[in-house]
Amino acid sequence: MTGVAGIPAELAVAGPGRVEAEVTVDADIDTVFAAATDWPAQARWIPFTRVEVVAGDGRGVGTVVHAFTGVGRVGFLDVFHVVGWEPPHRVDVVHVGRLVRGPGAFRLSERGPERTVMAWSEDLHLPFPAIANRIWPVAGPLAGAALALGLRRFRRYVNTRAAAATIPR
Repeated sequence: MTGVAGIPAELAVAGPGRVEAEVTVDADIDTVFAAATDWPAQARWIPFTRVEVVAGDGRGVGTVVHAFTGVGRVGFLDVFHVVGWEPPHRVDVVHVGRLVRGPGAFRLSERGPERTVMAWSEDLHLPFPAIANRIWPVAGPLAGAALALGLRRFRRYVNTRAAAATIPR
């Protein structure tokens, strides 16, 4: 059985591996949304990751993204499909790779004219469930810390990008 866009239905529902983090960015919501959904630029704020759009235009439902995290050829490929697109407030994805599987989302909310909160969540289906369920109490907080680190880097990336845009030329 399949769900949205040919994605296996079981992957479109939340798995037991909940990871979430949020960051407040000193930029307007449109700027934050544009930066978050500039898929190839995610390599600038997600450590050791290369990202490319492999299907669709990168700007809506049906986009398929490959994100390789690792060093050299050692690492893993995260394949995800964009299944929800509500600019500038939300993007929903479903991860369908071998290791990273399940739904995730970016949610953005305005906290003022130049202040946006970006929340990122993943509800992953853990690989090797018999082992993963035992180690998730340790691995889950580590994954959450890595996600929070990525979002802090994202904030710096957006601030640098915004500062560069305001420099007179």
